[in-house]
Amino acid sequence: MLFSVIESESDRKIRLKHQFIKTHLLKDDHFQDVEMWFEYVYDLILKPHPWWKLKHLLSIPPLARDWTSGFTPILDIYADDLTSTSYQLKIRKHIIGREQETALIERTLSKSDEANVVLVGEEGVGKMTIINLLAKKMYEGKTNSILAYKRLLRLNMEKILNEHTDTQKRELFLEELMEEAAHAKNVIFLIENFELYTALGENHVDLSVPIEKYASTDRLQIIGITTPFLYESYVFTNSKIRSIVTKVDVTEVSKEKALLILLDKAISFESRYKLYIPYETVLAIIEKSNFYVTSIPFPEKALQLLDNVCIYTNQTLHQTVVLPETVDTVLTKRTHIPTSLTDKIKNTLMHLEELMQKRIFGQDESIKALSSVLRRSFLLMGKRKKPLATFLFLGPTGVGKTETAKVVAEVFFGSSNYLTRFDMSEYQSKDDISSLIGSIQKLNPGLLTNAIREHPYGVLLLDEIEKAHPDLLNIFLTILDEGYYADGYGQRVDCKNLVIIATSNAGAQHIHQLLLKQSLGNQADSDQLSSNALINYLIEQNLFSPEFLNRFDGVIAYRPLEHDTAETVAQTMIDTIKSQIFDLYKVHIQISDETIHNLTQKGYDVKYGARNLERVLRESVEDKIAKIILEGNAKEGDTIQL
Repeated sequence: MLFSVIESESDRKIRLKHQFIKTHLLKDDHFQDVEMWFEYVYDLILKPHPWWKLKHLLSIPPLARDWTSGFTPILDIYADDLTSTSYQLKIRKHIIGREQETALIERTLSKSDEANVVLVGEEGVGKMTIINLLAKKMYEGKTNSILAYKRLLRLNMEKILNEHTDTQKRELFLEELMEEAAHAKNVIFLIENFELYTALGENHVDLSVPIEKYASTDRLQIIGITTPFLYESYVFTNSKIRSIVTKVDVTEVSKEKALLILLDKAISFESRYKLYIPYETVLAIIEKSNFYVTSIPFPEKALQLLDNVCIYTNQTLHQTVVLPETVDTVLTKRTHIPTSLTDKIKNTLMHLEELMQKRIFGQDESIKALSSVLRRSFLLMGKRKKPLATFLFLGPTGVGKTETAKVVAEVFFGSSNYLTRFDMSEYQSKDDISSLIGSIQKLNPGLLTNAIREHPYGVLLLDEIEKAHPDLLNIFLTILDEGYYADGYGQRVDCKNLVIIATSNAGAQHIHQLLLKQSLGNQADSDQLSSNALINYLIEQNLFSPEFLNRFDGVIAYRPLEHDTAETVAQTMIDTIKSQIFDLYKVHIQISDETIHNLTQKGYDVKYGARNLERVLRESVEDKIAKIILEGNAKEGDTIQL
């Protein structure tokens, strides 16, 4: 860890003609072996390196070393020699945080038989970086004597499959390649996407027979690469292959090691883009990518972000210093997620009740509770491991629960397009779960998974959540608790930048009974309509578990609308109809207050809320307007009175 920091900073200071290395990069845990550290600094900075020294001469590969092994004319067509290309690549002499994995690979490949390895790690953790380092060490003879000067060949499996479509001929050709490699006695195979060629069953290219035939002996060594989910699903289930390979887990590096890797790589980025990258910018990239980029692991996500930030600084800003603020700009453009509390968001939070009460009527207590939770949640934007905010809206149908979700999407995210809605009544069986989160067996990515990945920042509305299958509720528990879930492919789906709103009609009948008692003069039942009282009722009736309810930032009860409020809602609906008609036909609509009152009396039912009222308005107002316009009895500029 310390080596990388010192080497990175010393290279930078030499280029800038500085004499000192800033100590803010060095931490206590870097000095675990002080003697080794001083030896390294002396060797790196002070000690001369004449070309005739033995250490330098040993780094030069011997001449004609290929003559000591057999020729591989067919393999040279169907494989890439990573040992040769590694010599041309500027690969560091050490990899930060991968010493144990590298040592295990070298030990396994040196076994007398079954000397095969499968590297298991998510995309972007650095599996190929380890492979390239191994190839370079083999090329320079700096690994153990068994592996020194061997050739690491990456098989071009796609080319092999495309040119040999018949299963039997394909196996025979792969055997021919392996026999040639075994005869050469200096070849190690690398097979990427190892699971594709060792999976059993239909719809898979099973080449495990020739692989097992050669890899189980001392004649050939194979390195496979796959992901944890695919290893468990396909490689592990093939007992013959599982028994002859050693699994090497390549997990995501820690944030601290990712910082050192990025400092190590920053030098090459500075050289490529002719920029200066301050330490503060590197630190910002680590922190921001750690929170906002969760589909890619460290160090890849940090390297990608650094590359994008350098390009933006160079080509758009035309600056020579990469500033920390640019990281926020680039990340917001890439993810469409604000990485800090903007003035617009602050202003929205300050006037939230006022903005929402223009659209939601008769629910002042609910809006106040909702606004309070949203303010607290957004204050921790960029730090919460959970979703931005989570709510459970309780109450009968047609009282404004779904409309509130739409308003939150429009107020906070700028458009109702940022609202993603799922009706949980459609996911009541266990088989329905895979259609939501995905299934590798059905090659289905999942509706919920796709929606969240396409819109990672917005409102996720789960209507009638009480009707969902219990196993699906357990998945939602994970989302509410951890801010993510694993899809059907084992991939992480991030939900930290969502406002999640679940609605439920559970307890609606109980609310109606309380209202009936209250109308008969029992004022004590008024307090039983509060959120806390309703929560207690739901738990007592086993409609929801305490664990589920406690996961939400706010559980908010919506009261049935009073008739005066319903009339206000009707006026709002009619205003919307009038606006739509004018936009389309330039025809004005006038409706008297008496007509609105009568329509409200006709359409509003406390059991069905505003939904039945909306149906009556469409039948009584829109139908009449449509008939008048279609008959040609109204033209542009006219006024229709109802």
